[in-house]
Amino acid sequence: MNIDGLESFLKTELAYSIDQQSVLEQIGGVEIDAPDDNETETVSTIIGAVGQQTYDSADELFQTIIGNLSDEYIGRKFYDDRGANPADTELGPRDETNISF
Repeated sequence: MNIDGLESFLKTELAYSIDQQSVLEQIGGVEIDAPDDNETETVSTIIGAVGQQTYDSADELFQTIIGNLSDEYIGRKFYDDRGANPADTELGPRDETNISF
């Protein structure tokens, strides 16, 4: 499943308030596609170890899933459109305190 359709899927497939175990039983096997389409993770893998007891809404569950996605779902790490790409520098990310605009 594409991440863009996940929130509406959660709204239609589950009745809220729902506990963690019920989420895993009902949709734990649903695979979420990474943006590069080479990787997928199941809902169970993403939130299985979260320890959340209940989800009161689809939004709460969606935010939990989004917040626990692995690095494959993240764009360029340390990207900042206001300066140089740290991946192009030797030192990586840094705090540039003396910047003039």
